[in-house]
Amino acid sequence: MQLNNMAQLYRKKPNNIIVFLGRRFELCKVFGLFGKENLVYQSEFDHKIYSNSDIVKYYFSELDADIFLLNSNSKIPAVKVEDYKNVIIVVSESDIYNQTYKIYREKYPNCKLVFLWFNGEVFVKPLFEKCKLANIDLILTGSNQIGINDIATFDFKLSFKFFYYYIGYYYLDSLINKIGQNKYDETQLPIFTYSKASNESSWRSDLLNNLHKKYPNTICSSNSINDSYDLEFTKYKHFETINDYCYKNYNLIFESINYKNNGEYFATEKTFKGLFFGNPFFLVAPSDLVAELSNEYYLLNSEYKSLDEFVSDKDLQYKFDYFKEKSKNNNKKLMNYIKDYKYTDYFKKLLYETRI
Repeated sequence: MQLNNMAQLYRKKPNNIIVFLGRRFELCKVFGLFGKENLVYQSEFDHKIYSNSDIVKYYFSELDADIFLLNSNSKIPAVKVEDYKNVIIVVSESDIYNQTYKIYREKYPNCKLVFLWFNGEVFVKPLFEKCKLANIDLILTGSNQIGINDIATFDFKLSFKFFYYYIGYYYLDSLINKIGQNKYDETQLPIFTYSKASNESSWRSDLLNNLHKKYPNTICSSNSINDSYDLEFTKYKHFETINDYCYKNYNLIFESINYKNNGEYFATEKTFKGLFFGNPFFLVAPSDLVAELSNEYYLLNSEYKSLDEFVSDKDLQYKFDYFKEKSKNNNKKLMNYIKDYKYTDYFKKLLYETRI
């Protein structure tokens, strides 16, 4: 038996437990909050066993906590929550809707409840109202909307911590400084963008069509979904963007939410990729989100008063070196944020303070 396994056998049982209800998506949230490099994997490392298991376990030394990811809330008794002194249960969206959180409070009086909203979307009204009534101890969200500060801690960059792991860019850390173009490519059109749009985001197509008419031979529009392969293996499409974000001249990025909607906003993997690869880009998004991002990162929005002014600029080729240089620090700033595990302190406070 290896020494590290022996150490695990004789390690004193932690005082704390954090239970996440879910596995695939929740795993990315766990890593985003605490850092994959800071967690010790304690479940079976066998694909067949893992695929059929209902429980995944990690240990986080900074919180002296066992972290469990459960396929369903019916598995909570299996991890013997009652044996731990301090308990946090990270509830699911269905727990909020079905008020299952009340059962957790009754069965585990010492538990604190947390709800994480890393999703690239806002709370729908029914969920928002349910959250207001649930008296959850901590809600973290990356989505801004009217009244959010009354029930949650809002961080417009929060979803970046999730997408870093979920779309697999965690594996690109060692490559990012070795890829990308340094000079303007005259064989390409000045600007690249994705043109896929659903019915809810037809405003993107309307904008693009208008730009194509006014400024022909300026924007290369690519549809990221072309056939059944793309529909079946959607996560692979995130690696297609390595080329599209690194080896194009300029990127025009459309966020998911309509840019005219300033009552609510959130950032998704679209903005994350633009910052991650450090290529000059103009962001079409609600002005409040653009302003928040521009306070910390370099966006071409700070150089142009409007989208039309950017697309119509005849000197983009000659400005490329300047814009490229200013964009380089975006990745460093983004990674500094992702590697800042400040939310560990939020969980530490919850674990050790008495619930009133």
